[in-house]
Amino acid sequence: MDPSDSESGSARAMPGLAAPREPWIDHNAVVATIEGMLEGAECRAVFVLADYGLGASSLLARLGERAPTGTTVLAVHATPALAAVPYGALAPYLADVRGGNLTRVLVLRALWERLGPAAAAHRPALVLVDDAQVLDDASAEIITELVRAEWAKVVATSKPRPGLPDPLVRLWDEGWAERFDLQPLGPAQVHELCTLVLGGTVMASTSRSLWAASGGNPLMVKTLLAEFRRSGALLQRNGVWLLTSAGYGGTPLEAADVVAMQLRRLSAPAREVLNLIALAEPVEQAQVVSLLGEEPLAELLDERLVQRGGRTGTALGLVNPLYGAVLRRTVPASRSMDLHRRFLATMVVHPDEPAALLRFVAWSLECGTDVEDALLVRAAELACKIFRNETALRIAAAVRDPALNGRRAAIMARAHFNMGHYAQAAELLEPAAGHVPDLDSMMFHSLLRAAVRTALGHPVADISADAAALRAWGQHESQRARDAGDEAAAAQALAATATRSSVLDLLAASMTGDYATMGPLAEKLLAAAPAEPGQGQLLTRALVLALDAERQCAMGRPLAGVARAMEAFAIVQPEGQSVFFLPEFILVRHLACCLSAGEWAAAQTLMDEYFLSSGAAMVSFSGSIHVGIGYMAVRQGNLARAQPILMAGLEALRESDPEQMMSLCAALAFYAAAALGQRETAESLMAEYLDWTKAGMYLVTSNARDYFNAGLELLRGDGSGIAALLASADAAAVQHAAFLELHALELAVGLGERSRLERFTELAGRTEGGWAAALAKYGWALQAGDVPHYLRAGDALREAGIYGAAVPCYEGALALMGRNHDREMVPRVRELLAQCREATGADWDGAEDAAPRPASALLTRREREVVDLVLAGLGDKEIAGALHLSVRTVEGHLYRCYTKLGITARGQLAAAVESRGQQV
Repeated sequence: MDPSDSESGSARAMPGLAAPREPWIDHNAVVATIEGMLEGAECRAVFVLADYGLGASSLLARLGERAPTGTTVLAVHATPALAAVPYGALAPYLADVRGGNLTRVLVLRALWERLGPAAAAHRPALVLVDDAQVLDDASAEIITELVRAEWAKVVATSKPRPGLPDPLVRLWDEGWAERFDLQPLGPAQVHELCTLVLGGTVMASTSRSLWAASGGNPLMVKTLLAEFRRSGALLQRNGVWLLTSAGYGGTPLEAADVVAMQLRRLSAPAREVLNLIALAEPVEQAQVVSLLGEEPLAELLDERLVQRGGRTGTALGLVNPLYGAVLRRTVPASRSMDLHRRFLATMVVHPDEPAALLRFVAWSLECGTDVEDALLVRAAELACKIFRNETALRIAAAVRDPALNGRRAAIMARAHFNMGHYAQAAELLEPAAGHVPDLDSMMFHSLLRAAVRTALGHPVADISADAAALRAWGQHESQRARDAGDEAAAAQALAATATRSSVLDLLAASMTGDYATMGPLAEKLLAAAPAEPGQGQLLTRALVLALDAERQCAMGRPLAGVARAMEAFAIVQPEGQSVFFLPEFILVRHLACCLSAGEWAAAQTLMDEYFLSSGAAMVSFSGSIHVGIGYMAVRQGNLARAQPILMAGLEALRESDPEQMMSLCAALAFYAAAALGQRETAESLMAEYLDWTKAGMYLVTSNARDYFNAGLELLRGDGSGIAALLASADAAAVQHAAFLELHALELAVGLGERSRLERFTELAGRTEGGWAAALAKYGWALQAGDVPHYLRAGDALREAGIYGAAVPCYEGALALMGRNHDREMVPRVRELLAQCREATGADWDGAEDAAPRPASALLTRREREVVDLVLAGLGDKEIAGALHLSVRTVEGHLYRCYTKLGITARGQLAAAVESRGQQV
C-alpha cells in the first residue's frame, strides 16, 4: 500500500464505507485518462507504475468513487505478509467459501456469485489492485481469468521494481492492457497541493522550496508541511503561509522516517552505493562502479533512486534531494570516513564542476580531512551563490590563511545577507583593526557593503561616504606603489578604485533621484576603456547598464530602459561571481521598466521565468516578485486581485527585503484598501508605510509616495492627497523625470483633478510605451468630452490593459449616447464596459449591463488555449505536445490562470469558467 494518503482505506472498504479525503492533486488528469482507456473495448486492464509516495493509492480510491452507477468495485490490497499465501489478497471476498482448502474453482465460483449478474448484463466489475508487485501468484491468476472472461476490468498499481506479477504481465503481452507512469508533481502542482493542505495564501517561495526539497513527491510534501508546522518553521501571518529561515536546510524527523521506510527494501550493497552517492554527489559512474561494483548501482537505477546527468551524462545523483539530506545525516561517522578515504584515492577534484566540488569539500570537512584554502574559498562562494547558506558559513569558517581573512568575511557576510541577517553582514564587512586590505579585497567588499547598506536602509550619505573612502584609498595605494617603483600597479589601483567608486556614486544618485548626475556619469563609465582587471570590468558594466535602465525609465523612456536591462543580462559573468545578487539587481530594474511601459506580458514572463528558475534565491527575492504582480494588478485597475497579493508580499518582505520594496508594497496595499472601502485595513497599512523610513531606489520610493498620497485622498477626501500629488509632479518636472511626473498626475486625474489635463496629455504623448499612449488618448477624451474621444480612449485603455481607466470612458460615452439617442453602438459599448468592469474585479451590483466575461478579459490567448485543453481532459504533457510548449511553460500558464481566476486548484477551473457565464 502506498502510504502517501490515508484515504486509501476507502478503496479497501469498497463497496460501502469511504474514508475521509485528504488533499490530492490529479497531476496530468490521470483519473480521466485511465477512465478513457477503460471505456475502450480493446482495453481491459491499466497498469499504473508509481514510485513510493506518488499517490497511487489515492488514484485507485478516486477511480472507485467515480465508477459508473451499477458497477461492482472490488478493492484488492496486496501486502508482503500475504505474498506467500495463495489467494491471500482475495480473502475479504472469500469468507463464504466452505471447506478448508481453497481451490481455483471454488474461488471463481465465489467471485461469480458476486460479479456474475452484472457481468451477464455486460457491466464488468472494476477490480482495483494496490501494490500488485507483492500480489500472490494465485490471486494474480484469478484476476487475469476475470479479465479474460470479461467479468471485470482491472487497474493495478505497482512499484517499478520488482514490477507486476507474471500473470498480469501476460495481459500486456496479449494486448489487453495499457500502461501509465505516475510522475512527481511540478512546481505549480506542489503550490496547488500546499494551498489545499494549508488553506489561505501560500507564498510562492514556500511552495517552491518544498518542491525542491521533496523532488515533487506528494507524500514528502505533506510530511514536510506537517513537520514544519509542528516545529514552527512554517508560519501563518495575516492569512499568509511562509517558511521561515529555520525551515531551510533542516531535515524533519518524520521525513527521515519516511525515507528510511522506503530504503528498507534495498540490498546491503545497494545501500552502500546509495550512501556513497549521497555523500559525494554528483559522482562519476565509473568511479562508483570501480569502488563498489556495477550490480548494486543497477539496483538503484531500477528503483529510480539515482539518476544520470551532469556535463558528461554519466554523473550520478539522487533523484530526490531529501534522501540525500537524510542519508548524510544517518551514515555512521566511521563508515563515512572509510568511504571518503577510498573515494579520495581515486577522485580528481575539478574546480570547474561546482556541484561536485561543493559536495566534496563539505564531505571532507565532515570527515575531518584537511582541504586547501583555495578550494574552501571557491566552495564557500559557490554555496553562497546557490543559497546553501549554512554550508557556506561552515566552509568559510574553516579557511586558515590570514591573508584570506577579508575574503572569508565577505563570503560569510553574503551568506548572512542571503538569510536576511543584514546587521550580521554589515558587522562582518567592517574593516578589522590593524588589517591592511589589498586591492581585490577592497573591490570585493565595496559593492557588497553598498548592498548591505541598501538592505538595512542606511542613509544615502553612507554610500557616498564609502565611495569617497574607496577613492581616497585608491589614491593612497597608487602613491605607495609609485613610491615602490611599480607604475603598473599604481595605475591599476587608481583606475580600478575610481571606476568602482563611480559605480557607488551612481547607486547613491539612484536613491536620491539625481538623474541629472546619473546620465553623464553612466555614459562616461560605459564609454571608457575597462579599468578593472578580470571579472571586475564585466560586473561594473552590468551594474552601470542596470542603473541606467532605471534612469531611462524615470525619464520617460522605459523601452530604452528595457533595452539597457537586456544588455546587462546578456553579459556572461564568470563563475563564482563575487556579487551573487546581480541577476536580481538587474531583474528588479528590468521589471520596473516593463511595468512602467505597460508591457504586462513581458513583465509576467519575467516573473514566471524567475519563479521557475530562481531556486533557493526565491527565498530572498520573492517579496519583490509579489510587489511586481500586485503593482501590475493595481495599474490595471484590479484592486481586489492586488490586495491579497500585496498582503502576502508584505509578509515575505518582513523576512527579506534586499531591494527595499517594503515602502511600495505597503503604499500599494494601503491605496487598494482605501479604494475598496476597507477603512480599518487601510489605517493599519498607513501606519505600516509611515513606519518604514528606510531609503531605497528613488523610482520605487517616489511611486510609493504617490500611491500613499492617492490613498490618503481616497480615505480623507480633503484635498491634501491631491495637493501632495501635484507637488510630487512638480518635483519630478524639475528633474525632467517625465515618467515620475506622469505617474503622479495620472493618480491625481483619477481622483478627479482636472487642473493639469493639458500637461498630463502632453507628458503622456512623449512618454514611451503602450500605457502612456493610452493615457494620452484618455487626456484628450477628458478635455474634449465627446463620444468619439471617449470611445477611442476606452478602446486604447482596454487594449493596453488599463481597465480601471477604461470604465469611466465607456460610461461617459454611454451617457452621451443616451442623451443623443445614438442607439446603434450602445449594445457594443455596453459589452466592452462589462468586460472592463469584470476585469477590474469590482462588485457591480445592480449594473444592468454587467454581463460577466472575465475569461476573455483576464486571460491571454495562450492561457485560454491551455484552459480549454485542461477542460477537455488533457494532462500537462499532452497540452505541451498539442501547443508545442515545454511542460514547465504549461505549468506556468496554469499557475497564472489560477491567480487571475481567483482559484487554487486544477479541479476548480470548470466551476470558475462556468460561474462567469461562458466557456473560455
